[in-house]
Amino acid sequence: MTPPLYIASVDSFSGKSTIALALGLQLGEAGFRVGYFKPLGTLPLVVQEVTTDEDAYFITNWLNPDAPLDAVCPVLLTPEVTARAIREDPGNLRRQISEAYARVAVGRDLVIVGGIGDLARGSLLGLSAPTIAELLDAQVIVLAKFTSQASVEEVLLARLLLGARLLGVIFNFVGLRDWEALNKELAPYLESRGIPVLGILPHDELLGAVRVRDLTEHLPAKLLCCEKALDELIVHFVVGAMGVTSAAKYFRQIADKAVITGGDRADIQLAALQTATKAIVLTGNIHPSQVILKRAQQLGIPMLLSPLDTLSTVERIEQITGRLRVRESTKVDRGRALFAEHVDFNRIRTAIGLGDGM
Repeated sequence: MTPPLYIASVDSFSGKSTIALALGLQLGEAGFRVGYFKPLGTLPLVVQEVTTDEDAYFITNWLNPDAPLDAVCPVLLTPEVTARAIREDPGNLRRQISEAYARVAVGRDLVIVGGIGDLARGSLLGLSAPTIAELLDAQVIVLAKFTSQASVEEVLLARLLLGARLLGVIFNFVGLRDWEALNKELAPYLESRGIPVLGILPHDELLGAVRVRDLTEHLPAKLLCCEKALDELIVHFVVGAMGVTSAAKYFRQIADKAVITGGDRADIQLAALQTATKAIVLTGNIHPSQVILKRAQQLGIPMLLSPLDTLSTVERIEQITGRLRVRESTKVDRGRALFAEHVDFNRIRTAIGLGDGM
């Protein structure tokens, strides 16, 4: 078996799970037996009386569903675990990770190891990304959300921290205005410094989409109608604070949207219901009229009641978007397509030392 491949990142919410799953599926299609392992988890999930990590469970079900459930994520970063690690020698946690990895690795050509947060996450327990990479003797690919030249500086720092273990970088969520500079100037610069640029993925609206259900859970908001539409995907968010004539014109131009407006703006709510709207978020804890609610029910458009004012609701939604995990099959398919188009799979395969598939 080749050394494990650790998918880390220089910043949080950079698409590690999507890349790990897409790479694992493509290697599987090439004939390799791929497993997934997540040393540290942050999203506790109880399955068959075993507490594991939600991301780890999801990806494992795609890549190695026969893996022992209690081994795919041996350490969950709960407040209790962190407090105990501060007081005591965290060496036991390292043993747990090593032993769990060995169980997951049985019968695999490669195990993809999923990171959390940024490179420093887990340091309080003595389990930062560089430390885990050394513990498992793993090769590392780092992800970076490209926002400015500072993103390249973070990759250079990652090279200092990871040394020869770093196989390269994948840039994610790259906007159109940054594409040319990254391709023509910054990527060649990194290559000249011995850091392969293995992929440059564009920002994608579908991968950033959220379900109506996510809004009800994370705002939180009360669902007033249309429970059957909770899994509809919202791509755009529009604040309905303008005049109704302008709003109606604007709403017609944007599909797959949620409209955020005051609960007392019946005119905006009606205009939204007449266009391709996935949900209406009513702010200020103000209920809509029965006429509006009945029309929403007829059209199957959920109405959500937010206890926050409009500005606070928008700020909360901005915190939610981009941080929610890939769960829907449409997102998985989109992530795989983007990976296939924009990541140099053969270069990665050569770098990790995999020959022909089985």
